[in-house]
Amino acid sequence: MFRRSPRPFLLAGALLLVAPSFAGPLDKAFQALEIKNYFLAREIFLKQSRKHPLPSWYGLSVISGRADNPFFQPDSAYAFIQRSDAAYGVASEKQRAAAAKLGVDEQAIAVQRHHVHALAWEIAKAQNTITAYDRYIETHLGSPFVADATLVRDHLAFQVARDANTAAAYQNFLDRYPRAREVFEARTRLQEAIYREATADRDVDSYVGFIRAHPESPWVRQAEEEVYRLSTPRRTAEEYRRFIGSHPGNHKVSDAWRAIYELYTRDLSVGTITRFLQEHPEYPFVEELVDDYRTASMFLLPFRREGKWGFIDDEGVERIKAEYEWVERFEGGQALVGRDGRMGTINRQGRVVVPIEFDDVLDPAEGTSTVVRANRAGAVDRNGEIVVPMIFEDVGDLSQGLAYAAREGKYGYIDARGQEVVPFRYTSAGTFRNGLAVVEEEGLFGVIDTRGNVVVPPRYDWVEGFDGTVSRVRLKGLMGIISPFGDELMPAVNQHLGPFSGGVALVVRDRKAGYVDEAGRFVVPLQYEAPEGITGWGDPTQGLARVQQGGKRCLIDMRNEKVLPCQYTEIGPPTGALVPVRKRGKWGYARRDGTLLFDNRYDQAWEMVAGYARVRASNLIGLIDSTGKEVIVPRYRGLQEVGQGLYQATGDPGTGLVDQLGREVMSLTYESVVLESAHIARVELGGKLGYIRLKDGRFIWKEEGFGSASAD
Repeated sequence: MFRRSPRPFLLAGALLLVAPSFAGPLDKAFQALEIKNYFLAREIFLKQSRKHPLPSWYGLSVISGRADNPFFQPDSAYAFIQRSDAAYGVASEKQRAAAAKLGVDEQAIAVQRHHVHALAWEIAKAQNTITAYDRYIETHLGSPFVADATLVRDHLAFQVARDANTAAAYQNFLDRYPRAREVFEARTRLQEAIYREATADRDVDSYVGFIRAHPESPWVRQAEEEVYRLSTPRRTAEEYRRFIGSHPGNHKVSDAWRAIYELYTRDLSVGTITRFLQEHPEYPFVEELVDDYRTASMFLLPFRREGKWGFIDDEGVERIKAEYEWVERFEGGQALVGRDGRMGTINRQGRVVVPIEFDDVLDPAEGTSTVVRANRAGAVDRNGEIVVPMIFEDVGDLSQGLAYAAREGKYGYIDARGQEVVPFRYTSAGTFRNGLAVVEEEGLFGVIDTRGNVVVPPRYDWVEGFDGTVSRVRLKGLMGIISPFGDELMPAVNQHLGPFSGGVALVVRDRKAGYVDEAGRFVVPLQYEAPEGITGWGDPTQGLARVQQGGKRCLIDMRNEKVLPCQYTEIGPPTGALVPVRKRGKWGYARRDGTLLFDNRYDQAWEMVAGYARVRASNLIGLIDSTGKEVIVPRYRGLQEVGQGLYQATGDPGTGLVDQLGREVMSLTYESVVLESAHIARVELGGKLGYIRLKDGRFIWKEEGFGSASAD
């Protein structure tokens, strides 16, 4: 509305050639302006604006930009200073010199323009609306406050979109403000809103329709999982079969097949595996099934002969020749082995699966294993075939079809065939968990989704990751909580924030301790003491937490109600019916109802495991049951639970096995004892190995030179 033809400025310039100074009316106008006679000054400036635009528009801008007169109008002040600046641009040196004598030069114009920018900025802030900020940004293009106006405007606009929380609202925000800081979160929320709205009925048809309409959405995997869950509510073999037939492209089809197999072969016997094969000849993982068949038929144990390793069965019969420098136990159908400084895997028949030519072979994940050779990494499938080429500096475990990888010092993500999915731009990267992965950029950590979209911009010193529903973060040495959308559920204001257990975590702030839930809400306020070492014992256990008040330990539940009173020097983990407590230098046990069973009895008392707890009197260890009864009087130098109701016991003669009543299952004559299965234990004596059958105590195999006749 203020655009004018340049002809008046040319005319003014022509007049100034005749009149090289602005003496007379303009002097009078600026004098009137100085004494705040705004009516006279304005009248003169308006009359002189065509003849002398440079100083006149400047003077009019000054008047309109002052709030102490009836002509105060910031918009007019800005229009007038723009005209003055335009006149300055076409003025001759003589005209500029004449204007300078009146105090109007390039610097004065710049100062007045800044004043008008600041004036309008204060007005926009006072109104604090998207419209006000939009108008300011569009009008005051050169203002130093435009950046701040844009940030505030974008924030308000995003809040509007979040309040609506619809796909249309987020898409409108992205269309209107594509450079906003909130665009990362808006994209993530847009995808979630599209998914939520398309699947509002929460039935199979709605999820299938979403997958068909949005095949590239990061929520497709979630939709497929919902189809799987809804299609198999009772988890029967028939439901799994119908799911496989109706949704062959669903990524859960492999899980459905394996679920059918597990239903048929819960006991993993030869007969059930055979029946499954006969009834399901189309089973796609036959090789895995065959490995299980062999597993069901044969239990293999590592053995050593003349410094080389192989495998024997549970009868002591050699099944795989001792030809390896080292071996590890079988996991599923394969075992890691080493030869000539290299490693690979073999199956239970002794055939090489992953060639023994790698420097490292990692545990399998989603059907592939990372392999390393000559400082280059790739991946092999279950058959040992290279599926990810050996061209990377690092390759992580596959998770949700993606693995982090490093190339030329930067990290990105690849699929199961080594194809780049997320560009290589990060300093470090983590494994995807629940569709999100932690990445590092320029020393700061953030979070991306499986398509590489930024969910949490890199701004934290540490991000835990989303193994659960939320993530702990650290910023400037303090800890907080964020959501999978990047929302700050609890600001980073805590000196310590422990891992979540049962949806609750320990918080330490300003030498006080409390507990918060995953939404960042305090379930137990910051009312307890936070002594040194609390991070080692203050985490919640099975819905209970050990706290300190008045220098004494007590036990509370997550309603902040006392389970054990604050009268103990120390309390052990509350893992069973009895809780270890220390008072007056000795240990005892209290019941979970708060009553003290006994105290001041033992020099050390451990937590309960499977209904029993170890106790120490002087230097000897015994065992009590859940009633506090000593089922093993303290008499061993070492006592360690090893499973199957057995304990590794160490006495003066050596180490053996005892049961929960203290009866010797294996004599205490060995240097070490390891339970290999419910029926077999591995023993070591004089640096030699042997295997003993527990039911009769007889050796099924022992290394040449093992022990003496008494050991047998």
